[in-house]
Parts: sequence; structure tokens; C-alpha cells
Amino acid sequence: MPVGQRVGVIADIPATELTDEDRRFIAQPELSGLIFFARNYQSPQQLAKLCADIRAERPDLLLCVDQEGGRVQRFRDGFTRLPPMLTLEAIFHQDEARAIGLAR
Repeated sequence: MPVGQRVGVIADIPATELTDEDRRFIAQPELSGLIFFARNYQSPQQLAKLCADIRAERPDLLLCVDQEGGRVQRFRDGFTRLPPMLTLEAIFHQDEARAIGLAR
């Protein structure tokens, strides 16, 4: 079995909407997910359309975002602002239930 079929590959696309080239790219069976960055986001509505377009092509793909919290907030308008992960870790050690609630 080729290595691409044994491991999952997560990649990214360069823009806010799918091009024909992107459609050919995400059709590759080795691809198991896409990760989004700030360059993929204009608004919640645009992001929902992008995700729907991807799902129409490949409903099995894992869709991810590099949304670490704190200063790394790829999606801002229309999304919950997350605290830095170190803050969540400190809260988790003090109050696990509160930390889990903040992470949702």
C-alpha cells in the first residue's frame, strides 16, 4: 500500500473560493483534510460557502483551522475570540469544567 494511503495528508488551498485547480487537487485520494488560514477567510458567509463547496466535492475531508487562540486568531469577525492556550491550560489545572466550557 502506498504511503499516501497509509497516512493522512492535510494541506491547504490558497484563496477564499475553490478554483478548478483546487477541485482537481482535493480530488486526490491521498488527501484527508484541508487546513484554513487567514487568507481563506473574508466573512462567516464566505467561509460557509467555501466549506459547502469543498463538501460537495469531498464530503469525507477533515476541515481544520489554524486557530490557536490569543494572538493567533485566523477567523475573527463572527467567531468567538479564544484565549491563549496557556491561559486555558492554567484554568484547566484550577477548574477543569470551566476550561472545557471556554474551549467550546
